[in-house]
Amino acid sequence: MRRGTGPGLPKSCAIRTLTVRFAQDFGLVVRNSQRGAHCQVVFSRNILDLFARQYGVASRTQLIDDFDIPPWKIARTLKSGVFTEVVPGVVRVSSSRETFRMRCMALQLRASGVGFISGWSAGRLRGLRLLPDEPIHFTSPVGPGRRNPPWAHVHRTAWYDADLDRETLDDGLVVAAPMRMLFGLAAAFNQFRFERAAEDAWHRKLITPHEAAHYLEQHRCRGKDGVAIIEQWLEKAIFQDRPAQSNLERSLLEALEEIALPTPVRQHPLILPSGEAVHLDIAWPDIRLGIEPGASWWHGGDLAQRKDQARDRACGEIGWQIVRFDESMRDDIAASARQVRRIHRRRTLDLQNLARSER
Repeated sequence: MRRGTGPGLPKSCAIRTLTVRFAQDFGLVVRNSQRGAHCQVVFSRNILDLFARQYGVASRTQLIDDFDIPPWKIARTLKSGVFTEVVPGVVRVSSSRETFRMRCMALQLRASGVGFISGWSAGRLRGLRLLPDEPIHFTSPVGPGRRNPPWAHVHRTAWYDADLDRETLDDGLVVAAPMRMLFGLAAAFNQFRFERAAEDAWHRKLITPHEAAHYLEQHRCRGKDGVAIIEQWLEKAIFQDRPAQSNLERSLLEALEEIALPTPVRQHPLILPSGEAVHLDIAWPDIRLGIEPGASWWHGGDLAQRKDQARDRACGEIGWQIVRFDESMRDDIAASARQVRRIHRRRTLDLQNLARSER
């Protein structure tokens, strides 16, 4: 590329000719440093504000309509490498790094206000844990196919109601409404991963099983993926007062289902001698045995540990045995489940022997 000096710049400040053209085309300011040692191209404030509000991207339509920049000038900056196309019709400044939220915004800008970020991508934006960042799921009404990057999965559907199916977050990203997100998670995940995500959404007060059951009745029909997975979760969750408190708990429950143990009660309510109401994560009320899988994501610090220990002692006052696991259980969930089975059997035998001795 030919080098030259821009108009009005000192001879010692040599810059690329196309960079000067870019500065002129986009209303930018070209500044020289002290004594003209080098020069620097700075975006105008309005353009910087637009990119900043949108996680570093802007659409061609915005640049043309809001800043009166002709399409051929945008094409020239793409060719020169100043801009990079993220998705068709949406660009970023080449020096900026592509992020998950930038790509979400790019898909949204390309859709020109139609559609929403869906599935696990919507869940990730809403704060659900351990969800993938690729591919990014985007749902829009039925229409012609468009070229998509490998990190995007665009699902076109006739099941679309803009007023009911989507919500706008504080940062401007448009995502699936919680119940529509739930369907997307069920369509993408197996039973275990879906239930973990659904319990997380419940814990964050995005959904409840009763709301999900009502929504399912309204939208159940042939052709909708994930219905059976949601139904299987609801069979258990609809009778719970509260969601599982950690992914560790969800993992242990999954392991317990695979061994010969009676089905436990989840989030079993218990009134302590002080009158305080607590909920045991996993419980067998018939033998007064409770299992508490702890995790630092939910519980942390010495104060929390002392509170848990005091609660366990209070449970002991009313005849309950509480077994608490820490995060080391994660190293071998199956071994922990087998240990719970042995404890359950020992507890059952002890109570049976006590009953015989009291006759």
